[in-house]
Amino acid sequence: MRLPALPSTPLRLAVASLAVALAMVAACGPAADNGNEVATTDPSELLPDGLFDALERIDGMDVPENPAEPPATPAPEPDDNAAEDGQTLVPAQADTEDGQSPSETSQEELLRLRDEAFVDFSRCIREEGFTDFPDIDSSQVVDQASFLQAMQDAGVSFTQAGLGQALQACASVFSELIALAPQQDGNVQQVEQEENALAFARCMRDQGLDDFPDPDFNQFPNTGFNTGGNNAANLDDETQAALEVCLPTFGGGEPNRTTATPGEASGADTPATASATPATAASTQAPEATTTQAPSPDPATTAAILRDTEELNTAEVVRRDLIDTEEFSGTLGFGDPEPLYTNSSGIVTGRLPEEGDILDVGDTLFEVSGHPVILLRGDRPMYRDFHRDMEDGPDVEQLEQALVDMDIPGWDGMTVDHNFTPVTEDVVEEWQNRLGVEETGEVRMGQIVFIEEPIRISAVNVTVGQSVSAQQAAFTVTGQYQEITSDIDPGDADIVNRLDPVEVELPDGRLTPGVVSEVARVATRLPNAQTGAPGDPTIEVVIVLLDDEASSRFDAAPVNWTITKEVTRNALVVPASALIATVDGGFSVEVVHDGSTTLVPVEVGTFVDAFVQITGGDLDVGDQVRIP
Repeated sequence: MRLPALPSTPLRLAVASLAVALAMVAACGPAADNGNEVATTDPSELLPDGLFDALERIDGMDVPENPAEPPATPAPEPDDNAAEDGQTLVPAQADTEDGQSPSETSQEELLRLRDEAFVDFSRCIREEGFTDFPDIDSSQVVDQASFLQAMQDAGVSFTQAGLGQALQACASVFSELIALAPQQDGNVQQVEQEENALAFARCMRDQGLDDFPDPDFNQFPNTGFNTGGNNAANLDDETQAALEVCLPTFGGGEPNRTTATPGEASGADTPATASATPATAASTQAPEATTTQAPSPDPATTAAILRDTEELNTAEVVRRDLIDTEEFSGTLGFGDPEPLYTNSSGIVTGRLPEEGDILDVGDTLFEVSGHPVILLRGDRPMYRDFHRDMEDGPDVEQLEQALVDMDIPGWDGMTVDHNFTPVTEDVVEEWQNRLGVEETGEVRMGQIVFIEEPIRISAVNVTVGQSVSAQQAAFTVTGQYQEITSDIDPGDADIVNRLDPVEVELPDGRLTPGVVSEVARVATRLPNAQTGAPGDPTIEVVIVLLDDEASSRFDAAPVNWTITKEVTRNALVVPASALIATVDGGFSVEVVHDGSTTLVPVEVGTFVDAFVQITGGDLDVGDQVRIP
């Protein structure tokens, strides 16, 4: 039978591997045992003899002008060996139910029967338990390769367990089609098959496989090669590349136009590509002694089988920076609210702040019993009255430094130390004068609240007229700046460091920059909100925003933040969806060029989003790769 030249696809490689796997083993030695090998079913071995020859002959018939009076079909020469070699594919005197002989059946009728047979075939497979088996487009099927191509295009996976048995059980639906197809001389067919097999072996040797054997027609009379076995996973790269070139010759076609010179498939440093013209291919692969020339591919059939590269979805190979990032969730707010104890006792008489107010040194927090409670800078809380006769202590130094910072008149004559001197008393009186209160030179408990930095009022817990005690938290406060708190997995802690820049997505979708300000050194287990039981360990990360205004209207809002893990500069990149997994655990891409496609083995690096870095393989910027 005739096999038109096929495009370079994973299916072709699978078909070739199945057809010549044991021939490779015979030529190169026994294949290693591969425990991960995928068992593959070759449907052509399970279908009735003569199906593909019948389909090809039906497709090549000339439609008579008057189907009722078709031209006579010459009867085949008797063949005494037909029963032995299995090459008589059509019963000599098969009749239809209405008594019409096969030679009187028109092409239209045969085509109709072909379509019905394929519909019955798909229905039978589904009844065998493969409920998702699709209908096969029979118009594209004229031989073994196009049958496999049509099933693959329809989404059939040849690795499904039990598919081989189902194909064998349903093969009988094609028996009538085989019987009605125009007959062909079995001897002529045998000669063509032997010539094609010899040309295939010669082509494989031309590709650098010097030990590739000629077919042994005494052992395997159909093709000369053993087509059994499942050793495709053990073929080396050089053999697979040669199969890409030579497979069409196995069916009577020409080698692929884009061919690899010997050594390229085996990883030679300098790849070379040669385009073989039809004349050159024919001259280098023609049998040495033949009496019958193998027919050239039918253009109409070839057009139906070849991949239409203009319709393919492709992408260009480019160079670009690959930025690998990691995204985390967090809560945007002003930090955890904390109670503020004022140590004030009395009645709240006014000047209460509002929630959200920012207060700093010198501001009045509120008024108790007619006296303002003032905020001053310091990290030590007030725990006693300040006056001339008090004992020395660090709290005195803290008060004196606060008076200096506020530039109170007389501060330049005051020594900032642990001693409350008459000069200190005078400066306190000047400060009281500025506040508009009685100038006593003394500061009583509760009249000052020391803070380390500006505070933001998160909640006001008292009202005017209410009695307040020294131990009551009159306010709840936070820091003045918004921050993001995030609890991350300890396994991710190594990619987050203090002062790392991040990008924050706000609740309204806007992006704003931030920086990591704190990374906890110890993992903690936060209690489960519902059960109270300790949760998984986490590391707390605090992030501050660099643009205060961008997020000012949000509080306690969920956000996402992204940190850069790795940047690969000027990487050779293809879409990750272009990768094709190979049987040896590697990857290939299908390169589209001059109306055909070629599988190119590649090595991959960084995966980022939908793209992958190509670190090895015969790819260049500007190449077009197929996106399945």
